[in-house]
Amino acid sequence: MKRFADRLRREEGLTLIELIAALSLFSLVAGLIYGVMMFGIQSYERVTMENTLRDESDLLMSAIITEIYTFAPTTIYSSTSSNNGVMDTAIYLQRDNVSGGTEKVKIGISDGELLIKEVPAGTPDNAVTPATSGEDVRTSITSELVPPSSVTLQCSANSLQPCESGLININLSLEVKHGDNSRRLDLESKFGF
Repeated sequence: MKRFADRLRREEGLTLIELIAALSLFSLVAGLIYGVMMFGIQSYERVTMENTLRDESDLLMSAIITEIYTFAPTTIYSSTSSNNGVMDTAIYLQRDNVSGGTEKVKIGISDGELLIKEVPAGTPDNAVTPATSGEDVRTSITSELVPPSSVTLQCSANSLQPCESGLININLSLEVKHGDNSRRLDLESKFGF
């Protein structure tokens, strides 16, 4: 016990070389720990952003498909309009109602948002129908639809518009920003009717 107490009482310090070596090792270990932590945080942010994009693209795609199947149109046609110098292509679902008139629903992309909206009777197809945030919960997303997002119609081989059968082409380019980082997801789908 006395030897241990004597060692504690010694007033020997560290040499300059020992101090530099200890600080160098500490800096190396701290830098390594910092690098691993930053890589983990960046990976977490990237995966979170990618999952958000996938979830929102699934939401938009299912909203389009659900609207087409629940509305049960007799014909589908497309129309192009200009909105502030940007070409806006949309498809219109049309069906006859019991009172002898027709009902229409517009599906298109306007101002970075997916627009699924009932068109009032007598409204021309090329009328500008602005998307308003929060208007439709089915298409409410935090990311933005950027060009070349589009919903287009391709009629069957020998068919002119309006189509009774054909393909609907959906191209969604979603972009989400988080601080200085931004991620983009491009999704393309075709389905027949």
